Amino acid sequence: MSGRHDKAQLQAARAEAAAWLARLRSEDRTAEDERGFRAWLAESEEHRAAFEVTNAIFEMAGATDRRPQQARVNRRHVLRAGVGLAAASVAGLVVYLRSGTTYATEIGEQHKVSLEDGTLVSLDTDTEIHVSMNDTSRQAKLRRGRAHFDVAEDTVRPFHVIAGDQRISTPRGHFDVSRDGMVVSVLLEEGPVEVALENPVAGVPMPRLLTAGQLVVFAEDKVVREERPVMERASAWRQGRLDFFGESLAEAVAAMNRYTRRPIVILDPEIAQMPISGNYSVGDPQAFATSISVLLPVRVEMERNRITLRRAEETQAHIRHRLDRPLA
Repeated sequence: MSGRHDKAQLQAARAEAAAWLARLRSEDRTAEDERGFRAWLAESEEHRAAFEVTNAIFEMAGATDRRPQQARVNRRHVLRAGVGLAAASVAGLVVYLRSGTTYATEIGEQHKVSLEDGTLVSLDTDTEIHVSMNDTSRQAKLRRGRAHFDVAEDTVRPFHVIAGDQRISTPRGHFDVSRDGMVVSVLLEEGPVEVALENPVAGVPMPRLLTAGQLVVFAEDKVVREERPVMERASAWRQGRLDFFGESLAEAVAAMNRYTRRPIVILDPEIAQMPISGNYSVGDPQAFATSISVLLPVRVEMERNRITLRRAEETQAHIRHRLDRPLA
């Protein structure tokens, strides 16, 4: 009898976990939902284990809703840890998840993941994070790429993002973090966010408290750029778009190339600094290049493994676009 009772309890816990997972991933989720979820999670060890297993199965099965260009968690990272969905026992999977979980996207992929605390993370192309949580801490280490964190409120356990030399901390908030080597960018949309060195030493600046709308770029222990971008454009990547307004062609091409294995190559240096504006779909370099050829005196050649750009004769349409472009 006890065996059947335990099995029924396990099935009930997993059904509840699946319901919570769906609610947390809903666009209509509320702070009350997050508080209710944390309360349910704290009720028993079975609830925590059920959610971890349900979330892992959901991710590995690729059951998440996604647009074209979006993909599930990279299965290879799970398999490298010795966790095969068909072969792993529930206990083994839970032990693995509690030691931390790695989520990754490949070039051209974007993905959303729900964490056990109710936090939602959007991963951009070629991004990898390692998440670890326990009863006293919440931490995500951004190893490469860019991610948006929609942090569920927990004043007892602030959420920490480690990226390069920087530690970004908040009890709640919405913000982007990107890492390119040791260069780290933080864009705050909402919430109290503090940025400090992961391993502070004497003589370095005190932690910085960011304000909503602020973008700060760090290189090791120095701030190399601060600005307040137009948030709609800065966050366009989360809708699978890139929005340019006066950036150089070289900058736009570099941004587009992050989403494709068929890169765009500028063969003529004199066109690299030409300004470009427009809203483009990520992962479609051919459409981007074709549009560029209409706006700028650029000749496009579609090769098998790349797309090349070189200078072309300027037409009247190009001249009109150049005169109408935004001021630098």
